[in-house]
Amino acid sequence: MVVGTPFAYMLARYQFRFKEIIDVIIDIPIMIPHVIVGVMIILAFASQYGLGPYLQSIHVNMIDTLIGAVITVTYLSATYSIRVVESAINLINPDVELTARTLGAGPTFTFTRVILPKIWKSIANGAILTWARAVAEVGALLVVAYYVYFNGNYVYPASIYIYEGYIALGLTGAIKYSAALLIIVLATFIICRLVLGRFSIRHT
Repeated sequence: MVVGTPFAYMLARYQFRFKEIIDVIIDIPIMIPHVIVGVMIILAFASQYGLGPYLQSIHVNMIDTLIGAVITVTYLSATYSIRVVESAINLINPDVELTARTLGAGPTFTFTRVILPKIWKSIANGAILTWARAVAEVGALLVVAYYVYFNGNYVYPASIYIYEGYIALGLTGAIKYSAALLIIVLATFIICRLVLGRFSIRHT
């Protein structure tokens, strides 16, 4: 939300060099298998490649760590948030912003007081979709963070844990873990939608 919303605004309102390339980079998680995205992240951040040597020099490890898992699922799921918010901004007539600017409002004031009130619900919906997609991710995590070393223990991401349950215990084990995760995701969706609905009613 914090990074994706300004980024979506920039894509919706401005034309700049390499915008088409950035659009492609944002849509990569939708276009190609996530296992390939995981390999790309390894190439970018592993110790022998890309930014890896620099990260190693400052003692930052991206592979099989919490930060690596977070960056992976954030990149793979942020597409949904950015595109939802971008679409909402595109529905707002740019003349509304121009009017505010001609009346003396600065860019920050215009965004927070004119644009943000019109797109807050899209931002919230995009955040929910992003979270749900991050929870569901498995392909790239199989490559980047099959397990995560956290607080002295090895912890499996939820989707990987379900996969491990299927491998070790068969369908019965997978059903049990899948049902637990499904209940959490659905409950979160329902609660968020109810809260958004009540908030919308209060402000109409």
